[in-house]
Amino acid sequence: MGQYWLPVNLDKKEFIQPHKLASGLKLWEILANNHVGQALVILTAAHKEHRGGGDFDLDENWHGPERTFPEHNTSPGPMPRAYPQIAKETIGRWAGDRIAIVGDYAEDTDLPAEFEASKIYGRCPYDEEEKDGRRDLYRDITDDVCKVIEHEMNGTFTGTGWREFKYNKEK
Repeated sequence: MGQYWLPVNLDKKEFIQPHKLASGLKLWEILANNHVGQALVILTAAHKEHRGGGDFDLDENWHGPERTFPEHNTSPGPMPRAYPQIAKETIGRWAGDRIAIVGDYAEDTDLPAEFEASKIYGRCPYDEEEKDGRRDLYRDITDDVCKVIEHEMNGTFTGTGWREFKYNKEK
């Protein structure tokens, strides 16, 4: 069957669910799908502040589907109301934190003892029903990451479970 993997933030006790990002859970499936990599760039490598052209949208809409493309491409479009807050909470959220990709066959010796690596995968609930009042769980932040990818890449994640990503048609 193979081992299933999840990217986790060991410091914040958060994770991203590859199925929500249109990817499988095996390492090869994660590698072959660009959305998990996009999510990790958004969470870890991106700085929240603009420092030149080509950065993610925070205050102005240069990439989202609401934008129209005027001649010479020199002005932003209207910003979706809820997006700036989601972007500010998500972009760079994991920068500087300890992050691992942990499998369901992990052993405690895979990470420093303080993390109890063998228990991490089981602490990442797949859905709300799995939570069942437990307080030791990692928090799934995938939905907010998906909103940033959808805006920046002008597309939509569709379906439930293992989702698909569909690019919006050009106007």
